[in-house]
Amino acid sequence: MQASPASLILALDTGGTNTDAVLYDPDSGAVLAEAKATTTHHDLAIGIVGALSALAGKTDFASIKGKIRSVNLSTTLATNAIAEGYGHRVGLVMVGLDSGQDLVRDLLSRLPAVTPIFVDGGHDYYGREETPLDEADLLRKVSGVASSVSAWAVSSFFSVKNPAHELKALELIKSLSDRPVTLGRHLTGELGAMRRAATAALNAGLVVIVNRLLDAVASGLSEIGLSAPVMVVKGDGGLVGEAWARTRPIETVVSGPAAGLVGAMRLARGFLEAGQGNMWVLDIGGTTSDLAYLDGGRPAVSGDGAMVGQWHTMVEAVDIRTRGLGGDSLVELTPSGELLIGPRRVLPLCRLEELHPGSVTSSGVGASPYREAQLTFLIPNLPPGPEMGEDETEILAILGKNHGLPLKLSDYQASCLARGRIFPGLSVLRHPAILASALTPTDCMNVLGLYGCGSLEASHLGAGLMASRMDVGVEEFCRRVLDRMGLILAGDILGMALERENIRHAAEDMGPDHVLGRMLSGQKGGLVELSLNLRDPLILLGAPAGVMAPFVARHSMAAVVAPPGCQVASAVGAAASTVSLVRKVDVVTMPDFSGFRAFLPDGLMDGLRLDEVVSRASAFMSRHMGELAALAGLAGEPLVTVERQDREARLNDGTRMVMGATLVFRVSEATLVQALGAVSAA
Repeated sequence: MQASPASLILALDTGGTNTDAVLYDPDSGAVLAEAKATTTHHDLAIGIVGALSALAGKTDFASIKGKIRSVNLSTTLATNAIAEGYGHRVGLVMVGLDSGQDLVRDLLSRLPAVTPIFVDGGHDYYGREETPLDEADLLRKVSGVASSVSAWAVSSFFSVKNPAHELKALELIKSLSDRPVTLGRHLTGELGAMRRAATAALNAGLVVIVNRLLDAVASGLSEIGLSAPVMVVKGDGGLVGEAWARTRPIETVVSGPAAGLVGAMRLARGFLEAGQGNMWVLDIGGTTSDLAYLDGGRPAVSGDGAMVGQWHTMVEAVDIRTRGLGGDSLVELTPSGELLIGPRRVLPLCRLEELHPGSVTSSGVGASPYREAQLTFLIPNLPPGPEMGEDETEILAILGKNHGLPLKLSDYQASCLARGRIFPGLSVLRHPAILASALTPTDCMNVLGLYGCGSLEASHLGAGLMASRMDVGVEEFCRRVLDRMGLILAGDILGMALERENIRHAAEDMGPDHVLGRMLSGQKGGLVELSLNLRDPLILLGAPAGVMAPFVARHSMAAVVAPPGCQVASAVGAAASTVSLVRKVDVVTMPDFSGFRAFLPDGLMDGLRLDEVVSRASAFMSRHMGELAALAGLAGEPLVTVERQDREARLNDGTRMVMGATLVFRVSEATLVQALGAVSAA
């Protein structure tokens, strides 16, 4: 197929398990070539170069690389890090908040790796300073912990109304530390002090992770001799430039799934009836599974923020439910024999044996109450950070002396006991510098011959160990693992469907002794047989989509389709995505009704009349949106449109009084596409 000059898009999707690459012709909507490689977490460039090289090998790359106008990237690395509770240690500066508040204590107890700093300051709802910022105290506390954090986050009380204290804190922190700083006000304009602080802290913890990815992409492109602007898919499905993504990586949360929804519509067209656009989309990756519903071919956008695991962020994203469950999820058994899968990602035993022959098959399994630990291994994953705990530091030191070879968790536990220490379980080793390897659903697929992956013997050993505890055969155990995955995923679909129908339900209703659990399990016999049906088809995406289709279909009662190309759907969607920028400004009446106040991104704007303030705010935001567009990697003066919605109050005499307005500013897609073309041609 021939493509017009300078019109091709090369797309990459870097997930927790695989890195996909596609060459896409946007004029025809055709995928010209596709390739896949294993994501190499210790050095992401290796996997990226592998995928790019494989793609180049399928095309006459030397003759077409001059026609590539951009490299579009989607990723699940940020999503995975949050879902698994990973992240580099962050110094979280909370201005005007109290460490004794219950909400603050709850927030800090759940954030993965945070050093909190509390200082006086903050504003009120109208942006008026309530308490001056204690600059001396901030400098003293920042100086005391600067060497132990990888990044900073600042969140000030009512900073969305007046960012002055956050901006001053940024200046002071920069005078003492060269680590990146995230301001809560720059990520969201919504009220909610706790969620804004959490979003800022999560963003700061992701800076190192996403910057490593973008550095690896640059290295990979250089190695194949390709020079083109890099664009990144945000969680709302729009594109931004590389520089933007480096400072606001939280906006790439659910990037991969958002791109997958675009890809799903393209790949599923041949399996849908004419005009059909309603469907469920389930993207099963190595680390997470992502669920969304398309209504008329369009995903809903959650203006209230993306949900990832336990975290309700304040970043606008498509309405996707993410669960820490995938092909590389950790499989465990409780003391009572209950199967647990996820949320932690581990390296499948079959892949570990492939990388380090003999590490699993020659390890031996003795009689011990911790037998599973004898087939659980620890290997170096990323460079160590300054914030590592005692156990992680010790393990990395041992791995270093062992030339980076896998360390059996049971051996480390034994050495701890010999020194009178309480040994750590796998759950407490949370630093991304260390990757665990243990039994996964991928190993179970391998045993059943459904998915060829690495060493079959290693997968058999791990599955056999757990099967013996359940007193079942190895293949039966593996089928139970995959069936359990299918049941969990079907439950998520049903739960989301009931929510969309405004039908109340409780999580415990998914158990086998409850109505919904009976429906999902398809249990037959007895006095009552229950069943349910989903009206719309379920499109499965991801590498294990074909394998998991019958296990999900058994419980979901839906028409399940895993279309050709489903393994690289997110890369296809990344190629087909376009750029978008949206910002909101609130205008409120002053408390004494003396005028109106607009809350702009970096300050306040007052005026006597609403129309006057709206006009001045619109002029400012037109310039500001142009600046954002440039930061997003776009050229030229973009066309900005504004939607105005006035807020009214009914007075006692029945008349209405205008109390303010909400202004939504957007950069038009056509202008941005033209700007992207200009950047590519430059």
